[in-house]
Amino acid sequence: MKISRTSKTRLTVTATVLAAATAAGLPAGAAPDPGSAVVAPAADHGDDPVKLIYDTDFGGDVDDAGVTGMLNAMQDNGEVEVLAMMASNPTRHAAAGLDAINTYYGHGNIPIGSVKPMHDHVPSPPTPGAVIDGNNVSGYAELLARGWHNDIRESRVPDAVDLYRKILSREKDGSVTIVVVGGQINLGELLASGPDRYSRLTGAELVAEKVDKLVVMGAQFPTGREWNIMLEPAAAASVAAGWPTPVIYSGFEIGDTILTGSRLFTETHPDNPVLNAYEDYVGWGNDRSSWDQTAAYVAVRGTDGLFELSEPGTISIAADGSNTFAPDPDGQHHYLLTAVPDETIAEAIEDLMVQAPEQGHGD
Repeated sequence: MKISRTSKTRLTVTATVLAAATAAGLPAGAAPDPGSAVVAPAADHGDDPVKLIYDTDFGGDVDDAGVTGMLNAMQDNGEVEVLAMMASNPTRHAAAGLDAINTYYGHGNIPIGSVKPMHDHVPSPPTPGAVIDGNNVSGYAELLARGWHNDIRESRVPDAVDLYRKILSREKDGSVTIVVVGGQINLGELLASGPDRYSRLTGAELVAEKVDKLVVMGAQFPTGREWNIMLEPAAAASVAAGWPTPVIYSGFEIGDTILTGSRLFTETHPDNPVLNAYEDYVGWGNDRSSWDQTAAYVAVRGTDGLFELSEPGTISIAADGSNTFAPDPDGQHHYLLTAVPDETIAEAIEDLMVQAPEQGHGD
């Protein structure tokens, strides 16, 4: 599982989300036959970029910083329009760290929301036998927030669910893709939200109307127990049970052996905040697994000949974060399988991670 280097007691999910999660228990199904995988075409949006919301536990593992750089490069390419970035890690440095990378790429106007409350935290190592939790980790997020230009002030960072509802309400029906690469507390609370000044629809109704698909980095297939799901198992269960659009899961096993990051040290500007996040987390010149990047890549480019989708089914998530997948021809869930060697996927991902900004400070 993806383990951050620090820990804290898990952030409590709202009672509404917990109630929804209780109803999420589904019978475990047999493992799907890999031979039944289906190949989905690469995303075809014509000349229109994918409209994307990125939800991240930025400041935990460094692959979140890798995704942030990737998405900025893809926006430069015209492949994606990042509507917003949402922090599920409640450290106040997450929003500022995200904005530091966006600003470096010349995209400092991307809205950023956060789970609330936001606060500082100096984590301590977990005691033997303790439940490890990566929420509220500062790490490289604080490094970027303090060392790179950004204009984030805590009082100006909106609540993530409020920003979700604001953005979704003004987009065309079925037009938005969401990619989540951390705990799913923001998504769980979005589903449980009620009508507000932005929309008369409930959260679940708003998602059903406006969202095309959800791509999740999380779980392990066909069965397992993975870090991002363990962060907020009740929220992840409520999303698995109640999300009204197709969901694609990029499981732990996909990104674990796809190694990226080392090219940042030789192919990017020394002031690149993504490079510096990687140096802080893994040390100079080293790679890291690409758990989050695989999800973000598919969210924008589709399977693109690099991945395949499993047969349809339904994922169920237990209280301890473990998951099972039950094949179901009417199910809305798929998980990723690789279609080419890991090195081929790593090259495609890392090409984006090292792409120089079109504007900003990377020239």
